[in-house]
This record gives sequence, structure tokens and C-alpha cells, in this order.
Amino acid sequence: MLMEEILLDKERKKGVDSGQPQWAVDIILLNDGASSEALDFLAESDSVCADKIVVALDHDTPSGSVAVSARQRKLINFAKKHGTVFFNGEGAAYQLMLDKLLQPGQLAVSCGDHTATLGAAGAVVFSISPKQLAEVMKTGLLSLPMPPVAPVEVSGALRLGVTGKDAALHFVSKAGLEKFAGKIIAFYGTALDRLSFPDKMALCNLAQRTGAVSALIVAGGGGQECLYRLEMDKVEPLIAGPDGFTEVMPVGNVRGVKVNEVFIGGCGGGRIEDLRTADRIIRGKQVAEGLRLLIAPATADTYVEALREGLIDDFIDCGAVIMNQGCSVCWGKSQGILDDGEVLLSAGSYNDKGRAGSENAKIYLSSVITAAESALAGHITNAAGKGA
Repeated sequence: MLMEEILLDKERKKGVDSGQPQWAVDIILLNDGASSEALDFLAESDSVCADKIVVALDHDTPSGSVAVSARQRKLINFAKKHGTVFFNGEGAAYQLMLDKLLQPGQLAVSCGDHTATLGAAGAVVFSISPKQLAEVMKTGLLSLPMPPVAPVEVSGALRLGVTGKDAALHFVSKAGLEKFAGKIIAFYGTALDRLSFPDKMALCNLAQRTGAVSALIVAGGGGQECLYRLEMDKVEPLIAGPDGFTEVMPVGNVRGVKVNEVFIGGCGGGRIEDLRTADRIIRGKQVAEGLRLLIAPATADTYVEALREGLIDDFIDCGAVIMNQGCSVCWGKSQGILDDGEVLLSAGSYNDKGRAGSENAKIYLSSVITAAESALAGHITNAAGKGA
């Protein structure tokens, strides 16, 4: 299988102390999220593998607090000192990696709950602790036992109006939050050929919610015993929440729930394909009175393309607020903050309790289609899922 082939190709030696295999890492990603804490485990005298390190400011751009400004300054100074690749507010790091750097068959490391997004490119990407990340920065090697592989066969085809985000939510719902603990999910099957790249990204983006350490798309596949089957033709428009993934349900189950804010953007919902989908739904219409529709293109390139295609004009005309490229509201620390009792419907990647403001607010997670239709209605809805 591709995953084992990648790791075996990267294996260098056994660790002297741990006896674990050590894998040669191709890319080490730091951003102004959790991975920035790796710098706290480095001494001034430490040398690093600068040619492997990528620094990206993407979570809170421009900075929304003094604490984030200090964190970003530390990253900027580090990138300058060592001459690393540096993305300064150009958008969500995962999308930038896929667009500009990451190649199939590479091994990458970072920190975060959605590093597996990069597995859509056929790379193996591990989320590790900041302390582990600092060690990899110094040696270029990752000490880790060979994780067990969990083959997941993908079959069938998505119905009209159903998206890769719905399929990802379906997978998390059926698999549960612990079924793949400690494993790498390997999605395979000829049905993957019918999926767009953004749909493949969506599958990998939420895969770690099942307890998996990573996930990737495997070309071809077959001839192996699968741990789980994902039948795309059985997927319907779904929604997760509020406040996490313990409840994933058909959109119709929460039909009519009033929404105060809708977010379409970030690495989970801000690709150009996502913005085109949202535009087809809202063009020429108006968002519901009193509702805040916030849209953040995933990257600067996405932003420019959306401008060229007239999408930004359409969004502004419908009453949306256009945010900076990057994580934006999905980061949940300085933009789109919720008051007590408010409801956010996000097409991003996070819906944890208190993620975007008040602990007494509620956050649901859905596809871009559900988010855009709900922004017009003022309540949760999806015509494809009979949620209208």
C-alpha cells in the first residue's frame, strides 16, 4: 500500500534510545496555531533543518490580539534568521501547501486537528506535539512506530446536492470518534476517481475526528481487506453539532433552527470551488435580515480568482462581509465572535464549544450548500436534503 511504501522509503535508522524507526521528513510546517509552540523548545544555539521548514501566518491575519502579535513576531524572526519558506498572511497553510509545495509520496509533520487534509495529495502527514516538532526541526527525522493502516473502501457516487463535506460527516458519524484511534486511514477504491480534489480534501480534513493519526487518498487500491466501507450513494446532506461531532444528523432534523452567523471559508470551505458553489446559490438574492454572512477565501490566489470571476461582487451585493484570506472565523479567536445564545453555522472545520466566543453560543458544521441556503433563509435548511 502507498502509505507503507512512503514510510519505508523514508526510513533511515532505528533510534538509539527508543529503538523506534526514524523517518526522514520532507516538510515541517509551523503556523501561528499550536505548532508555533515548538519554538519554545528550541535554544538559541540549536541548528535546524531550515530547508525543510515552512512558516505560515494563517490563523489570525492580521493579528487580533497582543498575544497573537507576539507569537507571529516570533515566527517572523525565526523565518528571517533561518531563511525558511515563509507565507506571510497568504492564506490557510494547508491549502498553500497543496497548491505550491507538497508532492505525492512526501512525508510532512505539523500540529493540529486537520493536518490529514494534506493526505488528499497522496502524502503522509502526521500531527505531532510541539515538543516532538522541535526535535524534528533539529534532526529532520521523526521517531515513530509504524502506525497500523485502516483501509476504507469508497464506493458509489454522491447524489446531486451532496458534497464531500457531507460524506466526511457521514463517515465520522458511522465510524464514531474512536474506531480508528492510532491508525492511518487509507481511502481507496475506483469511486474516488469520481470525486473532485476538494471532495477528497474534505474526506481527509475531518478524518482525524475518528481518532485517526492521519489519512490519505490511495490511488487504485483493492485486493485488501477493508476495515470499513464508505458508500457514497447513501450519503445525504448532514450537519454536525452543536458543539462537536457527537451528534451528526440529517439537515432536516434541525430544520428551522435560527442562525445568527454563517461562515464560508478557511481550509474547509474557502476554496474557489466552494465560493463558486455559494455564489450559484446566493447570486441576486439577499441574506436574511440581521444575519451575518462572513466569507473568507482560503488563499490570496483564491481571493484574486474570486474577484476575476465576479464572485466577490455577488457576495457583497447579497449583504456578505468579505474577510481576509486564511482561517478567519474557523480559528475563532478574534473574528466573527459570538454573543451568548447566538448560533453559528460554519462550513469550516471546527465547531467545538466556545470555539468562536461565548461558551453559551452554539456552533454547527455543514457543507457550503447548507451554509449558503441557510444564510438566505435565516435558519438551518438545505433543499437537497428536504430541510427547507
